[in-house]
Amino acid sequence: MNMLLNLSMLEPQEREMLRRGWGTFVAMGVLFALLGVAGLVFVGLATLVTVIFVGWFFAIAGFAGVAHAIVRKGWCGFVPDLLAGLVTGIAGLFIILHPAEGASVLPIVIGPLLLLPALFRLGAGVAMRNPYAGWFIFHGIISLLLGLMILVEWPYTALWVIGTLVSIDLLMDGLRLVSFGLAVKSGAPVEPVAAPPA
Repeated sequence: MNMLLNLSMLEPQEREMLRRGWGTFVAMGVLFALLGVAGLVFVGLATLVTVIFVGWFFAIAGFAGVAHAIVRKGWCGFVPDLLAGLVTGIAGLFIILHPAEGASVLPIVIGPLLLLPALFRLGAGVAMRNPYAGWFIFHGIISLLLGLMILVEWPYTALWVIGTLVSIDLLMDGLRLVSFGLAVKSGAPVEPVAAPPA
């Protein structure tokens, strides 16, 4: 797993600070990985919990939008703000009250949105200076493939896909954090990984 890390990007004082706090990376990584594995084992439950969580976000955001529109009434944007808040809040309530139906609709709504973090991870892994660029690229490829799978296989994947994606994302983050924490603890080689010739 160290081949996905490049600790040479870190300044010596950063490496020393991280070496002293390596355990927090490992502990957080183990927690994320365990949650990811549990989500994969209980994928239906993970889907329903995630859908209900998203429903609450929509409901809270929607009704906060309604309250904001009412407080700011008297300007030309009142009606659009009020309607947007109502639609978002009602959608959230629908998802909370009918999570199975919400699970069947959400993948097609959020599928394209899940591709954005994948593209960011790929771009960040290639363009940005960070010690776990290899993990970013690997995670980005996995997320991109899973995001495309949602869109191609919908609606047949609706009841398991959300829980699976959330669980795999947690597992990937967990593995990255454990790998990084153990690498800085052991003082893994700090030479950059040789890039293949172009």
